Amino acid sequence: MRTLKKLLFCAVGMTALNSCDKIDDFIGDGSGGENEEQGTMFENKSSLEPLVALESQFNFVDAYSLISSTDILDNGFQLVGAQDGAGFLKDGDGYIYVVNAEDDYAVSRIRLDENLTPVSGEWLLNSGVADFARQCSGTMWEADIHGGAQDIFLSASESFNYDVKGIDPYAAPTPTADFGLDALGEFAWENAVPLPRDTYSGKTVIIGGDDDSSGSEGQVTLYYSENGNADLNNGKIYVLKFKQVDSGEVDADGKPIAKNVEPGVIYNEANLAFGQTYDVEFVEIENGAAMTKDEMENACVAVGASAFMRVEDVDYQKGDDADARNIFFAVTGRGPGRGTYNDWGTVYKLALDEDSPFTGKLTQIVSGNTDTNNMDGNLPELQSPDNITVTENFVYIQEDPNSFSRGHAAAIYQSDFNGNNIKKVLELVVRNDLDPSGSTGFSGEFGALEDISDKIGEEDVFLLNLQPHYWESEDFKNKDGHDMESDRPDAIAAGAREDDQGGQIVILRGLPR
Repeated sequence: MRTLKKLLFCAVGMTALNSCDKIDDFIGDGSGGENEEQGTMFENKSSLEPLVALESQFNFVDAYSLISSTDILDNGFQLVGAQDGAGFLKDGDGYIYVVNAEDDYAVSRIRLDENLTPVSGEWLLNSGVADFARQCSGTMWEADIHGGAQDIFLSASESFNYDVKGIDPYAAPTPTADFGLDALGEFAWENAVPLPRDTYSGKTVIIGGDDDSSGSEGQVTLYYSENGNADLNNGKIYVLKFKQVDSGEVDADGKPIAKNVEPGVIYNEANLAFGQTYDVEFVEIENGAAMTKDEMENACVAVGASAFMRVEDVDYQKGDDADARNIFFAVTGRGPGRGTYNDWGTVYKLALDEDSPFTGKLTQIVSGNTDTNNMDGNLPELQSPDNITVTENFVYIQEDPNSFSRGHAAAIYQSDFNGNNIKKVLELVVRNDLDPSGSTGFSGEFGALEDISDKIGEEDVFLLNLQPHYWESEDFKNKDGHDMESDRPDAIAAGAREDDQGGQIVILRGLPR
């Protein structure tokens, strides 16, 4: 490739299938020189072919590899695995891509030239930070869209520690600094998504997902401030509560009838019928910013917050200010045989009221629970929806079938805003020759699907983060500048790890938005 060096690795004890004399068979030549032509935007930038397989209904979409763990940039940067949340910004003639490495507890910044070719990378956050955490989904707060005077990358901390981190995407790296935004509260954060500045003019509104299955279970959160459209320090914390649930009765046409909730009862997803719309509200967690995560769990129970089985990613409909009041979120479920109310996962549309973000209407638009739980779902193939991307016209739902699966690799689906006309877009490629054991298991998931069309001046172009968990090598450890195993034995004892996974980011050209 043109500005990337090829990494040749040969882990001790790897099978002949993965030996060094075979590596060119799957990563290609990748050689280049100083006088090589600059290239174009739409071509493989990496020495590894894209690890996605597009469905026939989307044969008009082209995939190109942007960067993989087989590549080393000129300044020595190497991509690691579990690439999750991300943000994309224009930077002079080029671009920067800020991206979470979930299982490395880190955030990197990759600089791209005008043709999207990676030229350098660095770590804005690494696992040496005192409040290390799995950095899951993330959202770029863009001043031009969300308000305020500066862009800020909001990175969600899901486990070990529980703050949302606010990182300056342009600053010189200080990877062990305290970036915590304490005012948003402690949850098992999957994402924290700010609404555009004029959705509720003069207000700061951030919707979050709480990826939890214990205590109060998963919450949909709201951070709200009346101190302008970019106040991340002085707002209040709220959680979603049903005002109506399914009555268990139907009308003359066979449609479920809603009823008002009873005081003192905590409801969950089992109390909602698929495809039906219910009134909801956000209720305040008083003094929430000062609470620990355990205290927050208790407070959610005390206010009667409604429970979801692990709220994952959140996004809003793109378009005008009214469109942005339509919030979509994925709930991943727990898998069959776990005795819960959501086995295979669900997706919801939350339509906030025009005059206030505290009230709205909630509809379950996609469900994999066709033969379990309420047995009223519409997508029998669905397995553990995780990330979600919403454009002007579509919802893209990305799977994470690592805890439980229906026997196929992670897929991405496209639907309309009501969960209709669902089509599979692509699947993650599982390459047995990248797995040191040669496994045929469907281990892997997706991270962010980032629409970059407007910033690069090309229609229907996305970056997609891939997490091929099956791809492991000792060569992928300690790439963020910190070694958890030698420096934080206490963290290792608590369940942390020095991750050894490879990863990839791909360009998708032609994906409708």
